[in-house]
Amino acid sequence: MDFFEKEEYNIDDITALIDNEAEESVHLDFKAAGALSKDDKKKTEIAKDVSAFANSDGGIIVYGIEEQEHKAHALSYIDGNTYTKEWLEQVIQDNIQRRIEGLEIFPIRDNQDITKSIYIVKIPRSSNTPHMSADKCYYKRNNFRSVKMEEYEVRDLFYRESTPNLLITSYRFYIKMKTQDFTQFGFVAQIANSSNTIATMYKLNCYIINYTRYDSVSWDRMESDMNYTLLDNHRMKIFQLGKYPLFPNEAIDMLRFTLDVKREDVKAFINNATIELLLMFGNKTDKLSFSVKEILER
Repeated sequence: MDFFEKEEYNIDDITALIDNEAEESVHLDFKAAGALSKDDKKKTEIAKDVSAFANSDGGIIVYGIEEQEHKAHALSYIDGNTYTKEWLEQVIQDNIQRRIEGLEIFPIRDNQDITKSIYIVKIPRSSNTPHMSADKCYYKRNNFRSVKMEEYEVRDLFYRESTPNLLITSYRFYIKMKTQDFTQFGFVAQIANSSNTIATMYKLNCYIINYTRYDSVSWDRMESDMNYTLLDNHRMKIFQLGKYPLFPNEAIDMLRFTLDVKREDVKAFINNATIELLLMFGNKTDKLSFSVKEILER
């Protein structure tokens, strides 16, 4: 599982970062033990780095890894007796305004030794922006660094709270039925609202690419907001407009359709066709693509 998607961490996850020389990025930062201190200047640095991730696209800070040339280099243990998880959480929340919702801190102890602690701070892409650090400045993540934001960038962040954030969270493409004449494939996608704002205007496109024969596509007659178009001999677009408000932290199924492919074309379709999904909402998009062969072989 991807390091950013894990729900629990252990010392093996940390040593893997070092063994693989994982690079710092816009979503990942490494801090040696000295980054944690009860000195006010160090506390401000903590707030600066955490708020930069929240104001940007979220990410992870690992306190307890020494970096070299922006790569994970060596363990740098933190004394968990002196710097507890609760202390770190308090420093973050006391030195950043507004409060960052959904922030998580994962303590790791090497061989259960509290003096050999490492803290993984997982910071979400905040919808409650902008977040101001203790030095009264606003920061964003830029490559390996936390840098001050321009005035227009801060102003733009005020609108993030009022803009929904939608994601394509899952999909299914499967063989639904076989007859002597054709194979019927079924499809459905799920989208979710990960923001605090109700989404009312959204559209999901499905592009079926690289197959040369079109037979038939169909869906339930109740889905009056669905339609399709042939873009050329090798591409078809099926699309659906969102007709229901999508509330925060809720999900909805879209583009439930069936595609009939003639028996003589099935092998070429499975081997060559790809499917691309494009979710549009406001001035933002989410994209996903997969090959038909790949998804059917799972």
